[in-house]
Amino acid sequence: MLLGVALPGAAQQTAVLADTAKHVPPPNPVSVVVTPAADQARGVDAEVRAALFDLVSDRPLTALSRLEWLSASWTATRGAPAAGQRTREDLLFLLAESYYRLGLSVSFRATSQELLATAPAGRYAALVQMQRMLEAYRRGDYSLARTHAAAITSPPDVALSDFVSGLAAYQVGDLAGARVSFAKVTAGGNPAYVPYAKYMDALAAMQGDSAKASTALGAIAPLAATATGSFGDQVRLTAAQLAFQGGLYDAATVYARQVSPSGGLAADAQLTRAWSLYRSGKYDSAAALFGDFATRWPQLPGRDEARLMRGQILLEQHDPVAAGAYFGVVGDSLGTELAALQARMNAAMAQASRSLVAARAAGALYVREAESGKSLLLAPDAGAEGAVMVAAFAGVPAPSRADSAPPSAVSLADLQARFATISPPLPADVPQRPFYAAASSPKAYGAFAAADETLLAADLADAIARYRLLGASADHTMRLATLRNIQALILLGNANLAEMNKQITMTQDSVAKMSTRMVAERAKVRAALATQSAATARTATTNIAKLDSVRTALGSAANSVDADILATEMQTAVIYRRVAQLVATRADSAISNHPAFALRTSISTRLVGARALSAEGDQQLKANAALVAAELARVEASESDHMRTAQQSVSAADQRRAAAESQMVALLDAELRARTTQMVDALKRSREAADYGSASAAFFAAIEGKAAGSSAAPTPAPER
Repeated sequence: MLLGVALPGAAQQTAVLADTAKHVPPPNPVSVVVTPAADQARGVDAEVRAALFDLVSDRPLTALSRLEWLSASWTATRGAPAAGQRTREDLLFLLAESYYRLGLSVSFRATSQELLATAPAGRYAALVQMQRMLEAYRRGDYSLARTHAAAITSPPDVALSDFVSGLAAYQVGDLAGARVSFAKVTAGGNPAYVPYAKYMDALAAMQGDSAKASTALGAIAPLAATATGSFGDQVRLTAAQLAFQGGLYDAATVYARQVSPSGGLAADAQLTRAWSLYRSGKYDSAAALFGDFATRWPQLPGRDEARLMRGQILLEQHDPVAAGAYFGVVGDSLGTELAALQARMNAAMAQASRSLVAARAAGALYVREAESGKSLLLAPDAGAEGAVMVAAFAGVPAPSRADSAPPSAVSLADLQARFATISPPLPADVPQRPFYAAASSPKAYGAFAAADETLLAADLADAIARYRLLGASADHTMRLATLRNIQALILLGNANLAEMNKQITMTQDSVAKMSTRMVAERAKVRAALATQSAATARTATTNIAKLDSVRTALGSAANSVDADILATEMQTAVIYRRVAQLVATRADSAISNHPAFALRTSISTRLVGARALSAEGDQQLKANAALVAAELARVEASESDHMRTAQQSVSAADQRRAAAESQMVALLDAELRARTTQMVDALKRSREAADYGSASAAFFAAIEGKAAGSSAAPTPAPER
């Protein structure tokens, strides 16, 4: 871009005065131009800062598009920047943050590794190491998470780092190390993590040793009394389970009853409560809860066990007839469900897999222990909050994280809500029990994580390609709009020019009519002037002759007064005759100099000039119209190389996404089939148990019938 620079006021006046004195036109005040020199380092600095703004404004996709484009230029960030300008280290940091926020684990790991190799002790090292720990934990690589945690020297969020480090240690069985980390969190006092740290510390204290259940229960009892919301339900459910393991069935019943009946942990709480009542000998209440559980949560794996336990309670209550009838109903129901599941297994699971992938809801199938709320969920930007990134970018200490978002547990209600909102919805005849079953094998989690990463990367690549296509399309559309606006301006100019020509023609007609009239009036005026001047000249000549006669007649008798009078009269007559002669010789010039006749000539001259300008403008507009029409036709008929490249990128991204979707559908289909097969086996075992219960009930009924018909002592009740 060329920038016009006007001369300063005093200097400009001096230059104009000097040129005027030499009769030279003054220079154009904006004729001095400056072409700015290319400054790549400054441009990179601006792009990097704009990407940071996009990230802080929660636009990671826009930032990623900008940063990937910038990173693709090998020389863009490898020069020597000026003081204060950003370098490739800053670019790699923001690129890693974009991948981290978007969940692109593979890209994040590669970029963060390059960043740490570039600047192992740089300003971003501690933050990126902490994020690498969080990313490894989210993938389930707990050993790697601990390795990254050990490499962190001064994490920007100490509470988050210690908490996740403790969770990783807990997962790999290092309970002592986990308790050390949780104790650090508790001592730090961050309200976002302290309650969960105390909770996990209690679990670590009794892990692997049920004899310590009472100790662990004592540790979390204060939390169970004060915690609220979903975390409170989680603590109270754990307290109920610990009490049950410790044989404190009444306490387990109390804690389980305190869990919200409408919350996501209600199912596991009710099952724990039912077992506690059963163990404490309260059969009627336990049977009612087992039956209600089977009715309210038919999709859960514990449903069949709950139904069988209700029949078992009838047996233990010495009601074999009712137990036999109940087991018969349960057996028939299991048989019907088994047949339907086997008949629909292939088609239903394939259809469900496609729906789950289309809705991007496959991750809900792989949530661990949703019924008990043991899967903790951190905020998506945990460790990469806007304030943390800005502080790292500025090279200042991270702000206090007392306002950190606390972890949240993924519950059964969350899964139900996710499956219910799938669009298009799942068919009504698709069995949903496999959705809530555990993964078919431990390796299934890793296989899903890899496929999910591939699908997410394909989705983001497609989104970026479409974003860039939108930009190219917007540029193409803007060019078309600009050309059409110029066309409209040319048409408006033609209309204005036509109107001006009309005014010129009308004025010329008026001037022509006026000229005809003025020619006639000019002749009249000239004739009047000629007549008047001739008459004046004759009168002056006659007077001069008469004065001569009087002077002659008086002769010597005339005194000085008479002589003066005669001289004055003679002089006056001469003047009149000269005036008459002057008017006669200069009448035409005088008439021409009259304002009315002079204005007519000026108007005519100006009209001729206006007509010439109009013709020139018309030619210029026609030339411009031809140029614009040709350019518009060219742009409309063809697309820019940039736009064609963007369209090809979208096409390639669509193919990549379709391949990733097919891979995920195949994975889910195989997983759901495996779960269904396992469920079929479980249903068969449950049906066998129901058949066995029916046989047992028939046996006890027969025994009791014989005992009732004889005088033998009654058969003792089964042990409780």
